[in-house]
Amino acid sequence: MTKHYHKYRLKNLSRDKTKPPYYVYVCIKQDCSHHIRIELIDGKISECNRCDRPFQMSYRKLKGTNKKVMERPHCDDCTKSRVTVKAVKKEKIKSALDDLSELMENMYPKDI
Repeated sequence: MTKHYHKYRLKNLSRDKTKPPYYVYVCIKQDCSHHIRIELIDGKISECNRCDRPFQMSYRKLKGTNKKVMERPHCDDCTKSRVTVKAVKKEKIKSALDDLSELMENMYPKDI
């Protein structure tokens, strides 16, 4: 298994409805079973759920002002503006297309 940044999602592990919820962040990447309590998330590096860039998680920022913990954590840039997210995704697509066209040019012989 290759090393990766975890991409978290909030999950309640409490099965008993009469007891308080037991929240953990679970990695949603394929073949990864990592999970961590929300109290211990401070300072961990995670992948943003909106732009897929790594960022440092902070319990205070995840909790926010409304006392509700983020279900799918995202970076500060994505919190401020979704336009930034769209620009990053567009840049990734353009970069991938440039790489693909360069690969295609190198595959065909120059004599033809």
